[in-house]
Amino acid sequence: MIRYVILLALFIRIAAAFQWQHQADEEARIFRFGDSESYWVLASKIADGQPYDYAGETSRIFRAPLYPLFLSAATYLDDRTGVMLARMMGVFVGCLSVGLIAITAQRLAGKSAGLCAGLLAAFYPGAIGMSIFILSEAIFCPLMLLSIIAWSGRNDRWWYGGLSGVACGLACLARPSLFLWPVFLALLSYAFAMRASPSSLPEPTTSATKNSWLSRSGSLSVSSRLINNSLLLLAFAIGMVIIMSPWWYRNYTITKRFVPTTLQVGASLYDGWHAGASGGSDEGMAFVVPFAEQLRQDERESGIDSNASKVNSVNDTFEWRLNDRLFKAALNWANQNRSDVCRLALIKLRKMWNPWPTAKELGGMGVRISESIAYVVIVVCACVGLCIAGERKETMWYYALPIFYFAALHLVFASSVRYRQPAILVLCVVAGIGAAWMLEQIANQRTRSRA
Repeated sequence: MIRYVILLALFIRIAAAFQWQHQADEEARIFRFGDSESYWVLASKIADGQPYDYAGETSRIFRAPLYPLFLSAATYLDDRTGVMLARMMGVFVGCLSVGLIAITAQRLAGKSAGLCAGLLAAFYPGAIGMSIFILSEAIFCPLMLLSIIAWSGRNDRWWYGGLSGVACGLACLARPSLFLWPVFLALLSYAFAMRASPSSLPEPTTSATKNSWLSRSGSLSVSSRLINNSLLLLAFAIGMVIIMSPWWYRNYTITKRFVPTTLQVGASLYDGWHAGASGGSDEGMAFVVPFAEQLRQDERESGIDSNASKVNSVNDTFEWRLNDRLFKAALNWANQNRSDVCRLALIKLRKMWNPWPTAKELGGMGVRISESIAYVVIVVCACVGLCIAGERKETMWYYALPIFYFAALHLVFASSVRYRQPAILVLCVVAGIGAAWMLEQIANQRTRSRA
């Protein structure tokens, strides 16, 4: 049955991709999101064997590299054909996400739950959009899902923790917003490790059960469970470091500094914290230009060549210094305007989790209505799923954790409906279990009524 759900998701996404491209053609443009063009430029440079920079030496660490690498093959074609191919590539990895969600829910709660979870993911407009928009969420979503699936099924198998870290590292190289995810993962894992005393947990009853860590952990002391959890987190960290270290090394050779993700963190933070900030990213990063001009002026007065990739008098590139100046300016403003920071946090929370999407790029009323209805349905079903989780509660909470992670992250950074989409997609695992339970209750009620 899951294969039919995946086929349904495929047809829906293909139709949506052609419709979206048709709308772009009517507007006489190739992309409908500004970020899409920057990914395409970088993908073209990878395909042509040119240096990986967006606009010269001063933007060499502008975007994480995985999504441009994913797109690079499509750039060999003419723009319109290549973009359509890129949308189809996004469609296929989007269907991979649907399949992962359906299979995971089925393993947790049976075929009905898998079917419901798959259908929710297949029809959810936010997930459809992330597949076809030429945005990094296309590959970010399945990678984040793989990381959570590996972690939630880890038991004492350390390599599951390592696999989860590898998937998380790849997700960070697609979209750096997941870089702090291990902190939230560790907090929830330790909370579960400490939540019950050993005396309240069942003793293993058979020799086969005794050999299972999953059962043995029931009789372990809290300290033993914490040690096991720490070892799994260590494996996670090793896997993540192995994947991200080539990018770190490359960034260090450019800046002589450790740059964990990109040099857009300062601009992104300033986007969320500055005088006149609205809570959303609606200024097109225009505020960066005065900072760049002022920095160049200051460096000319100091005898520093801003356009040089490396500067003799300082160890840092212009790109790093600009990022640092924006970062410090944002922190300084936040420190001096704490009430505005709190006000903006509430606005960002509302922007991100408002059922009614306001982004003008989304198009017509039909898209907004369907997004709103699907969002509410998934959230309600997920709440039911968590309430009836029983012994599956620990595992299911890992699929709900992205909601809290992205909510916390975008209390600081600029917020919009776009940034909740990966979390809602992952939540479909829990929502499918809740939806299946509710349908079962309705069926049972009808049976009793007939009787």
